[in-house]
Amino acid sequence: MVWPAMTMRGACAAALLVLVALVAGARAEDPYHFFEWKVTYGTKNILGTPQKVILINGEFPGPTINCTSNNNILVNVFNMLDQPLLFHWYVNVPSLLHGRRQVFVE
Repeated sequence: MVWPAMTMRGACAAALLVLVALVAGARAEDPYHFFEWKVTYGTKNILGTPQKVILINGEFPGPTINCTSNNNILVNVFNMLDQPLLFHWYVNVPSLLHGRRQVFVE
């Protein structure tokens, strides 16, 4: 009667392995990154002199987006300025990926 005990142990070990794999897979990072930016005017001291600047969520310079390859970036921009707004995206990628250190995206 040793054989059924070994089969039961093997089945329990397999079930535990499947459970651990499911728990480990459930901790995957969400590939979507959501941002909400409110663009306004403000005054900041630049080199000791107050200057009128464009703020994103009250920050100058604007926020940094940290992400990895294959992430989806969604940015909701609320332009509270009295004129249209154009963003210039600066992307820093590894040199092996594109053959150069910096890539500009518009």
